Amino acid sequence: MWTRHQAQLDALVAKVAEHARLLPALTARESARERARLVACVARGDRAEPRFDATPRKVDRAVWQSLAAARALAASSVSPSLYLRRLDELELDLRLLACLGAPREVRPLAARRFGTGREPVDINGTAAPLRDVARVLLEGLDPGREARTVPARARPGGPSLEGHVRRLAAAAGVDVAVRIEPRLAANAAAGEHTVFLADRSFGAREALRIAVHEVLGHIVAAFNGRAQPLRLLSIGTAGSFEDQEGLAIYLEEQAGLLDPHRVRTLAARVMAAAWMHDGASFDEVARRLLRDEGFDVAETVALCERAFRGGGVARDVVYLRGWLRVRAALAAREATVDEVRWGRVGVADVPALRALAEAGWLRPPPYTPSLARSLRSTEGGTRLETSPPSLVTSLTRFEAT
Repeated sequence: MWTRHQAQLDALVAKVAEHARLLPALTARESARERARLVACVARGDRAEPRFDATPRKVDRAVWQSLAAARALAASSVSPSLYLRRLDELELDLRLLACLGAPREVRPLAARRFGTGREPVDINGTAAPLRDVARVLLEGLDPGREARTVPARARPGGPSLEGHVRRLAAAAGVDVAVRIEPRLAANAAAGEHTVFLADRSFGAREALRIAVHEVLGHIVAAFNGRAQPLRLLSIGTAGSFEDQEGLAIYLEEQAGLLDPHRVRTLAARVMAAAWMHDGASFDEVARRLLRDEGFDVAETVALCERAFRGGGVARDVVYLRGWLRVRAALAAREATVDEVRWGRVGVADVPALRALAEAGWLRPPPYTPSLARSLRSTEGGTRLETSPPSLVTSLTRFEAT
């Protein structure tokens, strides 16, 4: 059933996507040193203005030609809409790369690509701006967090984030490598076959939560995507960045590991991006997070960096929205967890994927690990719980605001 036309289209999309992957890998030169300077600056109460070097990335003419050729072929592909909507996203990614470090150019493109926090979301049947939901969550949840006692690196006789990752991967039937990265700003990141972990300590629940997010969310979806005839499921369909993060957070919630501090952090990412798009400076956003929202200095700088890097790319605004969207879609039975993990896919594309599967273009996802069985593989086992009552209360309370 495979055609040369479809193979050529997938190869072109893969070429464009490979170049666009530079955007999520965005890291300024001297970022660790600059981050330490900003932390010290905020701690002293001095004005914090970042000096991150964000250099525009040249997009070769051949990449733009591949994008145009892919659009021409997509019109007669197995699913034109599936491909064309993803190509539109990739074009925005390329345009962002080409103007990194120039806020006046970056921010309007970032608003189109990732949003500003003003986009409506559904909460228990009520539509409201994402930033309003984030505000309710910040105000309604306890800002406290657990002690960080679990190291990243495996150790004899005790839990570790690396150990959780390896055991969950084995339970899911996926073969992954684990690398400890001292310079990693985020807690963790998933590649094609590798989970990268920051070289720091974590809370006991936090460590298991990160392992669930990266392995049962991202890694399983990546392995499923590579098993499909259509490469688009490995590359990612439209909305896949947002909804794959949303699915991974949903799995955290179902495992009983989505604590109030984590939800407040997701909400703060939205508010930092929203304030940035409103015109606030790095220093102004930092002061609001530190003074009004209960985050410590290091957390405050990390949140601001996520919003302002590259001149204001602010990709992380999508995490809370993706979780709420996936949560609603699964509750309404518009999709299943395994369908959203069919590959790197967006929830809106699940009906199209079902049609492609019926036509023989897709195979059933080979990796469908059970959350409960996978968690039993972690040392000492774990007891599944519901989300903390304060979280449920905050989401319900929004209907009255």
